[in-house]
Amino acid sequence: MAISSFLGSLVNDPCLFSQVNYHNATSASRVKPKCEDYVKTAASSVLGSDFKFKSPTPASVNESTGLAIYDELTKILPGRSSQSMFFWRKLGRPFASMLEAAEFPIALQVYFLTFVYARVLGMMGPVESNGPASYMTFDGSPVELSWVIPSNVEPGDNTCRQVRFAIEPIDPRSGKLLRGFEVLKYLTSPKGSLGLVKCDKGVLDWSMITEQFLYSDTDDDKSKRFFVGFDFSRSGKIVLKAYYIPCARQPSDLSISRKASGMRLWDVDYKPLRSLLMTLDPTLMKSLNMMISYAEESNMLYKPRLQILSMDCVSNEANRLKMYCRPSRGVSWHDARHAFTLAGRLDCPKMERVLTRLETLWNLLFPFAHSQSNCDLDEGLRLRYANCDDTCYRRSADHPTGGLLYYYSLVPGSGMILPKVYLPVSRYCANDLVIAEALEKFYTIDGRGRHDHGWVAKEVSAAYNHRFLHEKAGIHTYVTFALKKNYKWELTSYFSPEVWESS
Repeated sequence: MAISSFLGSLVNDPCLFSQVNYHNATSASRVKPKCEDYVKTAASSVLGSDFKFKSPTPASVNESTGLAIYDELTKILPGRSSQSMFFWRKLGRPFASMLEAAEFPIALQVYFLTFVYARVLGMMGPVESNGPASYMTFDGSPVELSWVIPSNVEPGDNTCRQVRFAIEPIDPRSGKLLRGFEVLKYLTSPKGSLGLVKCDKGVLDWSMITEQFLYSDTDDDKSKRFFVGFDFSRSGKIVLKAYYIPCARQPSDLSISRKASGMRLWDVDYKPLRSLLMTLDPTLMKSLNMMISYAEESNMLYKPRLQILSMDCVSNEANRLKMYCRPSRGVSWHDARHAFTLAGRLDCPKMERVLTRLETLWNLLFPFAHSQSNCDLDEGLRLRYANCDDTCYRRSADHPTGGLLYYYSLVPGSGMILPKVYLPVSRYCANDLVIAEALEKFYTIDGRGRHDHGWVAKEVSAAYNHRFLHEKAGIHTYVTFALKKNYKWELTSYFSPEVWESS
């Protein structure tokens, strides 16, 4: 894929983006729809009072999914194009189900779904029989959704659940990748944000500096891959997240001195990041030096190889730099613990309590590679699929499917590194039902279980109802476990809507 620099013509295409007079939009925080057509009233507050809704037809009235807000919006929002209608079903429906399960206020469900319809669908690439092989997910879907059930909530309390998703922005007309910073500038502009995206002064500083650090004009355009994340807040605001994948190292890097050749995909030398961090925030250097020490002392096959640099689109003092790393080897519990603690650099009594929780999660998800056994994930996978051809296990060859993924979060002024481990359950677990049942057991052990047995599987299958969970793995992509400030921890489930596999 090449990079598209025609974002302006894309967002002005009425077949792909809603053309909104944003000056006539009402501040979403002031609208409290109580009338019979509350969905239309709330959607109008986002799209503007002069936006032309369609009149519901008998066919649209009968096409009910059981999701009240999504169904009402489907009746009144113009179809625009086959591309927008396709992704409205593939992304809009599961997103609506997740918002409903998380008990977001009705008005916010309308605002966020309307924003997705008007500003996100047009960046999700073309609709093809097999679909473009996006780097975003194992199966090539250009979107990955997630939810967080906080560790400090009462059983059955869904009102603190966080809902997010990320996409790989692709031009539907050409299939070309969209430039990262152009996408972020549009989404934080009055026209692109629709009054919902957090766009305070300086929120794009870190992303602009990082993009300039990683890429040069001589880099191959199709290797400049970028994701944009959307974090939906109960305050009614959307916080963006930027994810940059470094270009792969080329033979020319060895002979040509170039600005961006200092940090490439799968590099294990993190010293070139010092110049970037000195520009972003010098107080990050203490954390980076700890990372450099860990990388230098690790065995070559177990070194943390850089895969993604990421940051939130927030004020500089509230930001963090996330380094996503994937070692070549190491898929046992011992390896996970080793990398999560940076070979003991993060060990302390409080961390031990966190690790106990992580070990419980590991054993529930991967009983065939139990923490007390000598079996690792790859050995367990080989035993399970001994008679299967794994060459067609996943369609997107660009997205690594094996091994453990980590990110290390560097927070200004803290001197700490907050690790997060990505457990690739789609690769190593038998099917999605097994994953859901393991997560429910974990929540029960942790005191967040519910009386209605099977609630995790019910919620996942309600959002992703294109197939049965027991058929195979793939809807769950990762389950992650992160260390947070003050030695709290956080579990996140990531999902693919399998847009090219579902009907």
